[in-house]
Amino acid sequence: PDALCPCGTGVVAHQCCLPLLSGERLARTAEELMRSRYTAFAVGDADHLWRTWHPRTRPEEVTIDPAVQWTGLDIV
Repeated sequence: PDALCPCGTGVVAHQCCLPLLSGERLARTAEELMRSRYTAFAVGDADHLWRTWHPRTRPEEVTIDPAVQWTGLDIV
């Protein structure tokens, strides 16, 4: 419960991206959305990725490759 969020903010996950992944709230900024999508890839939450992917460009099914290891997000 006190694990840091994979998105790299230094904030615990349940106070950072997890409320977005669970649908408790929506992203307030483009950066929050980008961080939540990174976190979704890192934790394997394909549902969040599907919900936040524009309908015109998203595939019918979003799959996450479990062999991919997400190591960090750098925002420039």
